[in-house]
Formats: sequence, C-alpha cells, structure tokens
Amino acid sequence: MVPTQVAALLPRVVAAIDLPPQWTGVELAGSAAVSFVATAVGVTLVGVIVSAVAPDFTDSGVEYLRADPGEAFVYGVVAYVAIAVAMFLLAITVIGLIVVVPAILVLAVLSFGGTAVSAIALGTWIRSMLGTGAANGRGADLVVGAVAWAGLGLVPVLGGLVRFVGGAMGFGYLALWVANGRFDRDYGSVDAGGRDGHGGRGGTGGTGGAAAHGSLSEDGDDAGS
Repeated sequence: MVPTQVAALLPRVVAAIDLPPQWTGVELAGSAAVSFVATAVGVTLVGVIVSAVAPDFTDSGVEYLRADPGEAFVYGVVAYVAIAVAMFLLAITVIGLIVVVPAILVLAVLSFGGTAVSAIALGTWIRSMLGTGAANGRGADLVVGAVAWAGLGLVPVLGGLVRFVGGAMGFGYLALWVANGRFDRDYGSVDAGGRDGHGGRGGTGGTGGAAAHGSLSEDGDDAGS
C-alpha cells in the first residue's frame, strides 16, 4: 500500500511532468537567434556549393522561378504528391523497402539544389523590389535570399507557408530538370528587366539553361553590338 505522504505527492509529480518547460524571454530570443543564424549560414553554404558545382542549373532555375513562379509551384506540389504516393506503394512491398531508403536519401540530396534555387530567386525578388537590380551578381542574391529564408522561419504560420511555397517552386524546377535531363527553356536575363523582345538571349537556344550569371550580361552586350 502506498504511504499517505507519497500518495499526496503523486498528483504534483504528474502535473510537473505534464507541464511544458517554461522559457524566459531571454531564452526564447536566444533560441530564435541561434535558429536564424544556423538557417542563414546553412542555406548560404548550400547555395554556394550548388552554384559552384552546377552554375547552369542554378542560373536557369532562378530565371525560371522569376519568369513562371506559378507554374513552378504547381509542378512542385504535383511532384510532392507523386513522390509520396510512389514511396507509399513501394514501401508496402519487400522489394520496395530496399528501394525506398536510398531513394529518400537521393531526393534529400537533390532537394538541396531546389532550396538553393529558391533562396537565390527570393534574393533576386527582394533586391529587384528594393531597386538594387543585379549589380553585385548572384552572390548578393544568395546572401539576401538566405537571410530572408531564415527570417521567414521566425514568423509563425505565415513564414512557414511562404517557405513551403518557395520550396515547392524550387522542387518543381528540380522535377522538370530531372524529368527532362536538362532544362531547355531560355528566358534571357530577367535581372535586366524581364524577358527580352526575342524571348531569349540574343537568339541563343537553351541547351541546359543559362550559363554563369556573368555571361548573361556578356551575351546581352554581344547581341547589342
């Protein structure tokens, strides 16, 4: 039989276990700051790596997201649903389980590319709204986009929704790129103020997207001379 003193303490112990930890304002601010810095640095590093390894993929993706954001979002949502259904169908079979795990790892790695494209595109949108244009190239776009991406994580509900939309857009571009083996649309340099009158960069066909960002302006100069 439980002693009377112990029985009297049991309700208090249960209540203490059920209560969530009470964070002070300083602790909440510190946690938010750490999360912000970690996210901003992480997104920046991913963007730098993806841009260095696949500059064509990155530049053409940024221009696609700026030119057709709605289409990219739809493709991203469709890709999310299709992958989820395919993974479920594979997971219910023994052989499928062997495929699902490495497939998830591959998708996780590839999704970094979509995140990098989304963050850089976000940076270009913000800089365009501020009127700074593309004077400092993709590096400034990446930093601004990474900081904005991290800041959205601090906004309840709305910030998460905006990040989901941006992530879906990047994943939509990634899905198109994987499905086609390349991205063969050419929007020209949208940083220069939208699509040019020829729907491309001075008649240059898209064979895997734009080249490095600096070459966009060079092509524009060659076409004008």
